[in-house]
Amino acid sequence: MNRFVSVLFLLFVCLAAGAQRIAVNPKFGAVSDAEVDMTVYEPDTSAVALMLYRSYNLDLVFDNNIAIVQEITVHERIKVLKEEGKKYADFSFLYLNTTDIKEKYSGVKVETYNRENGKVVKTKMSKKYEFDEKYSDDARRLSFTAENVRVGSVIEVTYQFVTPRFYDIDNIYLQLSIPVNETDVTVGHCEYFRINKSQRGYILPAYRSDNRIKQTSVDGGRLSYQVEMDCYHAVDLPAMQSESFSYCPTQYRTQLLYDLSGVSIPGSVYKDYSATWNDVDKAIAESSIFDEVKAKFRDAKELEAALQGVEGDEARIVAVRKYVTDKVKWNEKSRLVPKGAREVLKQGSGSDADINALTASALNAVGYLAEPVMIRRRSEGVLVDFHASINAFDTFIIKVTTPDASKNWYLDAAREFGYLNVLNTDFLIPQARLMHLDGHGEWVDLTALTKSRVTEMVKASVTPDGTLTGNATIQANNEDSYGIKAQYDDFDSEEEYIEDIESDERIDITSFEIQKEYGPTTMIAYDFERDLDTGDRLYIQPFLSNYHSDTSFRKEKRDIPVDFPYPTAIIYSFVLDIPEGYDVEELPESVTMTCPPVKGRILFQCKQIGNQISVSYRFTMDETTVLPEYYADLRAFWEKVVGVEKSTIVLKKQ
Repeated sequence: MNRFVSVLFLLFVCLAAGAQRIAVNPKFGAVSDAEVDMTVYEPDTSAVALMLYRSYNLDLVFDNNIAIVQEITVHERIKVLKEEGKKYADFSFLYLNTTDIKEKYSGVKVETYNRENGKVVKTKMSKKYEFDEKYSDDARRLSFTAENVRVGSVIEVTYQFVTPRFYDIDNIYLQLSIPVNETDVTVGHCEYFRINKSQRGYILPAYRSDNRIKQTSVDGGRLSYQVEMDCYHAVDLPAMQSESFSYCPTQYRTQLLYDLSGVSIPGSVYKDYSATWNDVDKAIAESSIFDEVKAKFRDAKELEAALQGVEGDEARIVAVRKYVTDKVKWNEKSRLVPKGAREVLKQGSGSDADINALTASALNAVGYLAEPVMIRRRSEGVLVDFHASINAFDTFIIKVTTPDASKNWYLDAAREFGYLNVLNTDFLIPQARLMHLDGHGEWVDLTALTKSRVTEMVKASVTPDGTLTGNATIQANNEDSYGIKAQYDDFDSEEEYIEDIESDERIDITSFEIQKEYGPTTMIAYDFERDLDTGDRLYIQPFLSNYHSDTSFRKEKRDIPVDFPYPTAIIYSFVLDIPEGYDVEELPESVTMTCPPVKGRILFQCKQIGNQISVSYRFTMDETTVLPEYYADLRAFWEKVVGVEKSTIVLKKQ
């Protein structure tokens, strides 16, 4: 477990004592006049909606066939405060409907409350607004919409869900993307069940335990057993929304995690449902992931011919990857399990799993060792929160080792912006599962495979009519290179990309060139012009673009960690010819500053050398995670960085 996750598990702060903001009657239909008439939620006036009350009841019990099931009942009361909050009137759920797994939603009841002509009017949802339809061969979708919803409405909904997938208990969130006024969660589990449970988040709800007796039919008789009840209660939970530099904000919400590890009925039944990562390794080794990675490559002779004359391991690995991707294009889909090579080659397109499996098979055919590396994306939350399961992973990349085992690289063959050891930032995780071809696995760290850097050099001068002209050369490598290529690809044309640079930097680009071939670097060069306000003084900003946004950390306090994509360095130089007839009136002050929480440092210097002004700037940041207790330090450092990048040179006419 990495350091910041360990700390997060200890970051429980008791909910402040005191009454809830809005008194509610939790009984369905007991909506008060005060709830209907409220227009703003004072603790968070920006809230578009408010969860006035939510109850979530989960029972992990036996059904009449003595099979373990999850029975879930949800009751929500939502206040619509702004136009954007009307989206909370729409509900949609996917559920499984296969030969082996039959899940079911039932008991849907939806009501809307509005103030009309001085009276509170209740509108019940008609069944014509409820849809239960086929979604795929294995799943159906239930969707429904509350009627007569407007700003000011109170929406109340309840429904039940039953699933035989007792082994797959979803995280139970007390904290949501909108504020929660009051919430109750009850989790009931049979006395014969061995339960693992934990909590996450920075707010600790009130807790009490209770018991009840439950009965079920067995062979014409009745089985009675005790159900242990875990009861949680919380009020005034703030909204947990997206934050800058956070890949998965939901992982920091106040939540409950439950897992059934076994069943033990004295003298009758014992079954262990717990799994280890060794069990997961075995499942992966027996899956089609291994089948396709270890499969004999179908076009081995043609591939060998394509490699003739290609020297060096890196060049040969890249050539193998090109051979595969020339035949199979990525369809922009991400999967965990690949299809068969025959089908993929026939279709000419495939998922990232398809392309990585095929590339691994090809590399193994020409003497390299290519092994799958199981990935759970950063945007899906840290892996440590999940119990050992193959379902904890989203997709896989490959590790490539030379025949003499002297060197190795990590490769995602599907994504064209990467390279050897240059991956999508969503894959830069501290715990990826490397699966050796003999079937055993080990954890590997993908967070620091390379060092990334941007180097930008600008030479500029001022024309007699007051135009700043010059040229800029940018070289980015590794992850920074990946980012530029991905950004360029987001635009429909190069012209639109250029227009975006012109808008950001307030310049006109007169010539432009980009080199973005498959590899670890990207080069950009362009000539530019910028009109200056002429007069007694010229105000020149030496940074054409700001590398750091002044909107990133405006909040004075932050409750979740800052999660930067990767360590990076920026080296920037700007040389300005002082125009004839002008003197230097003011230069920005030199700055040296460090920020230990991110192992960050800035060095900035601006000086006159003869008839030129020289600006040199270096920014480094080696740590990617900043815990909330160090946020103030990071914020001060960031403000200084932004200030440096907005510095101004002042020239005065003689």
